[in-house]
Amino acid sequence: MAGRAGDNAADARPLGQPAGLALTRPPTQRFARVAILAALLLIAVYTAMAVLRLRAGPQSPDEQLVWVLVPLAVAFALGVLLWMESRRVERTHAAYTDSEQRFRLAVEAARCGIWEWDLASDTIFMSDVTGDLFGWRGGVVDGQQVLDRVSPGHRDGLREALSTAAVYGEFDVSFRVPSLAGSRPVWIDARGQGFGKSPEGGFARIIGVALDVTEERLAQARAQSAESRLRDAIESVSEAFVLWDRNGRLLMCNRNFRDFFRLEAQVLKPGASRETVEATAQLAMRQEFPAAGGQDVREAELVDGRWVQITERRTAEGGLVVTAADVTVLKTQEEARRRNEEELRKVVTNLERSQEQLSELARKYEAEKVRAEGANQAKSEFLANMSHELRTPLNAINGFSEIMVGEMYGPLGDSRYRDYCRDILNSGQHLLALINDILDMSKIEAGKLSLRFEPMSLEEVAEDALRLVRNRAETAGLTLLLDFVELPDVEADYRAIKQVLLNLLSNAVKFTPRGGRITIRAERREDALGERVRVSVQDTGIGIASADLERLARPFEQIESQQAKTQQGTGLGLALTKSLVEMHGGLLDLRSAPGQGTTASFSLPVRQTALALAGMAAA
Repeated sequence: MAGRAGDNAADARPLGQPAGLALTRPPTQRFARVAILAALLLIAVYTAMAVLRLRAGPQSPDEQLVWVLVPLAVAFALGVLLWMESRRVERTHAAYTDSEQRFRLAVEAARCGIWEWDLASDTIFMSDVTGDLFGWRGGVVDGQQVLDRVSPGHRDGLREALSTAAVYGEFDVSFRVPSLAGSRPVWIDARGQGFGKSPEGGFARIIGVALDVTEERLAQARAQSAESRLRDAIESVSEAFVLWDRNGRLLMCNRNFRDFFRLEAQVLKPGASRETVEATAQLAMRQEFPAAGGQDVREAELVDGRWVQITERRTAEGGLVVTAADVTVLKTQEEARRRNEEELRKVVTNLERSQEQLSELARKYEAEKVRAEGANQAKSEFLANMSHELRTPLNAINGFSEIMVGEMYGPLGDSRYRDYCRDILNSGQHLLALINDILDMSKIEAGKLSLRFEPMSLEEVAEDALRLVRNRAETAGLTLLLDFVELPDVEADYRAIKQVLLNLLSNAVKFTPRGGRITIRAERREDALGERVRVSVQDTGIGIASADLERLARPFEQIESQQAKTQQGTGLGLALTKSLVEMHGGLLDLRSAPGQGTTASFSLPVRQTALALAGMAAA
């Protein structure tokens, strides 16, 4: 009975004392059972013998003593044996309890909860750690309560795992427990093993452990989020990117890597070998060679004409990171720079040759310039000499023809002689004016014309010039007007300014049709150069085209027009006027349009500066 009681101790325990927690069966010993059975058997045999002996006849006192002592001895021995067995059982039970306590402490110290699910009664025993994971205290709870505590999306998985464990014994499932007020959701990994035979077949109970894997799940979620962000970042970069592990297997790549090297999706499956992928990528390259950046950098020209720079870097785990940047623009610029350098070298070579030619031309120019200056000087001297030589006979011709026209010594007779003398006088005066202009121009070019600056009234000079051209203007049917405001005296050469006004007025009289008007105006101005006086001669004549204005002030230049062909002149008037104005530090300005008249203006400084006077003295 004692043996049967010991054998059934585990099955007779109350719920909450899991069989799986016992490291050993509650203590019994084969020797003790055999000894007790032998003692009982001896007592039974002895009793039978005593009964037979009593039936056989009376016994002696010694025999009676023996029959009394033997049972007492056996009873004593049996009592000693039972006492020793109880002491051993107590010690074994204490060791069993201590072992169970150490096991429980070790498991719960690792935050590993213990549970046992009785499938027949659908009740669960939970340790304190297991109950804490569900937000309860440890103890016995109903199975449906546990299922209700699990997240709805995980309940079917837990039921399926229980059904499987009831048949096959293995139990392994992960589920989520929603958060209670003030707490956070918990992820639990439950693992167990079925035991105990069920009458219907399979297992009657499941015992196991429950682990809190919330931190692992959160870390896994963070890792997945970080990996997702990393993939997004890799996809967003403009470079091609591919990562290989230490064994040369593909871990990840971006879309640009597929597009750059025209790779199909099936070639770039995770785990693909590097040799296979690179062999396929080589088909998209036209040529490849090391770059100047180092041994881990190379450049490749793709079949579509683009250029990429490929860089390889080892990772800390021994893997390999390969990036490819599109450097087509840089290559194009480099090629353009190379062509520009070649063209620049050609230009420099041509410039050096041109410089040699220019140096040779400069030497020739210098020699020609010296000869030209000599020729110009000779021309000026010749013109000056000729002018003096021509003036003497012209003065006689003009004087005698003027006497003859005036018939100072009596009538000439025939009236035709008077007309001839008048023509001779006009021609001589014209030729004398021409010689004077040529002589003045020659002096200016030779730098021998000197001016005498003194305060003078521009209005007096203008009236004097008008007086000289008034007869010709009235004969031509023109109106002369003088429009002067109050002006200060200017420092200028009287004869030169008078010559300027005469030239401008003569041109205005020449090219203004009958009934026209010629106006002389003057005004005072302040500008960056100081106080100045501006004088203008405005006519209502035929005007000048803008293309002809630029060459009017050049020596011997004349406008080819029907009106100009009917007027005499050498083209020196405006050139001489411009030179005289510039010698005064002024500027000559011509404005005109065909049919709208011409305005010739010049400005003079009121006071000649020391610099201008020094320049005149040097000239």
